[in-house]
Amino acid sequence: MTEQRHIAITGATGGIGAALTRRFAAVGYKVSAIGRNGALLEELAAGSDNIIGLACDVGDGADCARAFAEASEAFGPIDSLIAAAAVYPKAFFLDQEAEHLSEVLRINVVGVANAVREVLPSMLERNFGRVVVVGSLAGMKPLPGSLAYSVSKWTLHSLVRGIAGEIDRTRYTNVLINEFSPGATKTAMSSYGNDPEVIFDWIRPLVECDKDGPHGRFFQEWREIRIGESWKAAIKRLVLRSER
Repeated sequence: MTEQRHIAITGATGGIGAALTRRFAAVGYKVSAIGRNGALLEELAAGSDNIIGLACDVGDGADCARAFAEASEAFGPIDSLIAAAAVYPKAFFLDQEAEHLSEVLRINVVGVANAVREVLPSMLERNFGRVVVVGSLAGMKPLPGSLAYSVSKWTLHSLVRGIAGEIDRTRYTNVLINEFSPGATKTAMSSYGNDPEVIFDWIRPLVECDKDGPHGRFFQEWREIRIGESWKAAIKRLVLRSER
């Protein structure tokens, strides 16, 4: 990277979001750290001129618009977005209150849509932008006791693919949106898995790729996930790649 760029990260108050905020700021990015806990955001931004903390409920459209406007005012147009905000409440379906699923979808899906809606018009206008949505493979095999989370992540996959498909790649050749699953990660949501700090090394290439980089695709750690691809199609793809 030859110049500082502005990256917004939602879900920045802990776990993966906080780790990404620290790491991107350390390599010279201006980072708008967005989350619901203002005190934790102040702590995260303390001592760094490259980080601004913005308390926000991304599931609230008006509050999200306000936070992203403040981010642009502080550091200029947003070049990249990592949408990492999510909740992971554990409850079996019949033990849930009626509002449980709606609240999870409000944060995990509507919150992502709100964030993308705030950055995408400027990216299209400038024909430059990178959006990385933090997803999960949980939707492919719903987790017992975590049904709402699994449903939200499957819905999120459709959202990302749908938005990517609506971007005219003949006009907007340098605006890319992809989904990234970090796999099991040691956060407040999980007691085992990868250290949040290593996620930076996997997600950074999706932020810094050139205009010929991936678009509308789904990655986990270092590999691409192709949902719905048959084993025959996978073998054919790999064979053709090896023959190039």
